[in-house]
Amino acid sequence: MIELSNALTILATSPVAKDREAIARLEKAAQADLNRILGELENQSTLAEIGLSNLLQERRKLTTRIIVSAGLMCSGVSCLVTIWFRPSLAIAVIPVGFVVGGAASSLTLANEANRRTFDKQCRQPQAMLSAKDS
Repeated sequence: MIELSNALTILATSPVAKDREAIARLEKAAQADLNRILGELENQSTLAEIGLSNLLQERRKLTTRIIVSAGLMCSGVSCLVTIWFRPSLAIAVIPVGFVVGGAASSLTLANEANRRTFDKQCRQPQAMLSAKDS
């Protein structure tokens, strides 16, 4: 958004008549002067950054909860299985089960994120090709 406001400022101060006409048309369409339009753009940019940071914080919390819950589940299952077969090793197996469950969960989350990134990268060339065909 900052680049857009810089571009609008450059157009507004340009000596080229067509640039000033474009700014006049923009002001007419928005029914506001250029300074107000730039202020709104800065406000929207700030709101978008705040929303993105909140979204990232929530995502991190959710990821941490998933990893901890998977670790706890695996440590519980490991402890129960160990108590069944070798009760004397149950205390030693609990942390190992927790680490294995957390690692498996984080690996699954990482694979999911990589798959999303790969899918986005595959769609971009397809969109470019379909736009060229149009």
